[in-house]
Amino acid sequence: MSDLPNSATPDDLHRLLFNQAGMAMVAVDRDGKITAWNRAAQRIFGAPATEMLGSDWVSLIPLGERENASRLMTECLNDGSVAEFEFAMRDELGERRKLAVIVTPVAKSDGQPLGGLACVRDITNRLVLQERLAYQTKMAALGEMAGAMSHHFNNMLGSIVTSVDFALQSQDPEVLSRVLRKTADTLNRSTNLVSNLLAFAEGDFRDATYCELGEAVIDTVSETQRRIIGTKIELDCRIDLIPILPVPRTAMMTMLRNLVDNAIEAMPEGGKLTMVLSDAGEYARIVVADSGLGLDEESISRIFEPFYTTKRTDHDPVFNRGLGLAVAHGILKVLHGSFSVKSTPGHGAEFVVTLPYAENNVSR
Repeated sequence: MSDLPNSATPDDLHRLLFNQAGMAMVAVDRDGKITAWNRAAQRIFGAPATEMLGSDWVSLIPLGERENASRLMTECLNDGSVAEFEFAMRDELGERRKLAVIVTPVAKSDGQPLGGLACVRDITNRLVLQERLAYQTKMAALGEMAGAMSHHFNNMLGSIVTSVDFALQSQDPEVLSRVLRKTADTLNRSTNLVSNLLAFAEGDFRDATYCELGEAVIDTVSETQRRIIGTKIELDCRIDLIPILPVPRTAMMTMLRNLVDNAIEAMPEGGKLTMVLSDAGEYARIVVADSGLGLDEESISRIFEPFYTTKRTDHDPVFNRGLGLAVAHGILKVLHGSFSVKSTPGHGAEFVVTLPYAENNVSR
């Protein structure tokens, strides 16, 4: 405050604070004409106050973004509402800068509007840091995915090599048959893993072949019944009559299979698997529940991450070992649906899928 003489008035103090503020400030009257311009504004826009006072504030905004900024400023000046917007511009060196603007209405003591005060911040560096962080996070996730893929394929290929070596040393037809079945099962799991990886990477699960949702659920139930033969898993299903809801068959079957896979993996010692299709008003509702070990809050928050696992020791069962739930979540987003998960450790888990009729042009 050393710039102020002893005889300085409050107006002098306000003027000094305005000019020395670190944030760019631009005052405008009700007609949108610039009435005040501080030093920070000069640094950001590269023009002194002598050039800018009296000019239209909208001249600061690039042509392609003026319409939206002008509308928000008009609402601020007329209605007394605070306006916030961002825009990009080129500085004196031709560098692209991103600016964030907050416009606050200024009024007389009786409430009559005088104009507005725009506070402008250069957020370019912050956005660059955010982009770098997002890139680093993405690279870390890709690294984890690559490591997980390598681990899974090494295990499966190792199993195949061991089985083939064992078969080559045996002439027993029963042993050969058993080894071939095991090898075929391992190859099927490898194929499913690759299919899920492609689906996850492409991000578009729609196909040209559609079926009714009920048909996809019934087919999944039939597959599951065959799959659990010889296990200690009991299947309880209920399929209600719902309005015809067309869904892409391949995508829907993939999503349901992945939910069933997750439920079966959660019950290594057996248990009850529940599948329900019902009409929930504006939505079709699918429930896939198990009586397995359940999930804690951290696992629920991360369960749709690729290759996230709840494995705690080498002897624990591994749940969500691949891309299954991540793929299921991606498919549901494409179909405008939603997921919810309910679970407590030791009391199983319930996955609820809702698909809106309206988004699929279904008339009731």
